[in-house]
Amino acid sequence: MSRPPKSALLTSLRLFGDVVLMLPLIDMIRQDHPECAIDMLVPRGAADLVRHDPRVRRVLEQQRGRAGYMLQTLFHTDWALTQNLCDRSALSVAFAGRHRRFAAGTQPVRPRDSWKRLFLTDIVPLRHGKPVIKWCVSLAQAAGIEPRRCEARLHWSPSDESAVAKLLDPFGGAERCFVLHGFSRYPYKEWPIERWVTVSDSIARQRGLQPVWTGAPSDAERMRIAAAGAVVQPVQLAGVLGLSAISCLLSRARIYLGVDTAVTHMAAACNVPIVALYGPTPTRGWAPWNNFAPVEYDFPHDGGSFRNGHISTIQDRVTHERDLAAEPLDMHRPTASMAAISVDEVLAEAAHALALPDPRLSDASLDTPLVP
Repeated sequence: MSRPPKSALLTSLRLFGDVVLMLPLIDMIRQDHPECAIDMLVPRGAADLVRHDPRVRRVLEQQRGRAGYMLQTLFHTDWALTQNLCDRSALSVAFAGRHRRFAAGTQPVRPRDSWKRLFLTDIVPLRHGKPVIKWCVSLAQAAGIEPRRCEARLHWSPSDESAVAKLLDPFGGAERCFVLHGFSRYPYKEWPIERWVTVSDSIARQRGLQPVWTGAPSDAERMRIAAAGAVVQPVQLAGVLGLSAISCLLSRARIYLGVDTAVTHMAAACNVPIVALYGPTPTRGWAPWNNFAPVEYDFPHDGGSFRNGHISTIQDRVTHERDLAAEPLDMHRPTASMAAISVDEVLAEAAHALALPDPRLSDASLDTPLVP
């Protein structure tokens, strides 16, 4: 039996959304090892996601083209774990854990990658098609832990709370707002912006809520042009708030609507009612996770729209399969599967989510069916 860890490094080096999807592993480790200190290594710019997390002792950012982080992690913790078996991720743990070094992957180790078998103590096979957030469950089980929960949690600072209040108090506070995140760095994930404008106006007028549009700094011009066509002017927050302040905003908003981005996974971590629009991305792996779902829960494997408690995922199954079969997928062009989603579908799912008990209230989750 291996010795209990006094410290562990969690590394997630690909996308910001992957960092959010690795957060359940913190509580899983501390479930059996409550005194274990947790460090995290994340992509450049993602530290704000975990900087204010009281469960995390130290946060390091990977700098592309620089290996300085490896010196800071060199056999620095008892365990090191990563949710990916690619070379960069495997290297990030191969020389970090003093006693155990875990890497998880859906593909077997190739002969040319035999160094991974040499330096990693635990190569964890993953079942293709399971929710990506449940890779944390597989890593925990490989470490001898049987998780009782699979829950991602985000944290923010008092200054984040003040920043959000300053922006939204004139509109009745964040609780009287809804967040819409319709932009992505990849056009294949985007829904026609004029439809978002229609959805934004409809919810604002029917529910008496203030629309808040979020996006990256690079989205500011497109957001300004789209907002000019809205009847109810949205609060435009393209690049205005940092990631931890966005988490604070999401935690207080009445509902969130968005596409397949890291912000959608952040919203899920904040337990806000969600309507998420997906195109070619397989929802069986990447749909937003319901924190109240049992550990054994899996998303539907056949794609298409489904509800999971307060989270509605919308996907047109037929065009999704066609887009997915088109190889290679052109990530820089709009897709038929996103265009196939109608305004009426989105508004219907928003109405459904808003009619459920708010999952952020103490006992609301007990009254909310996980799979209606």
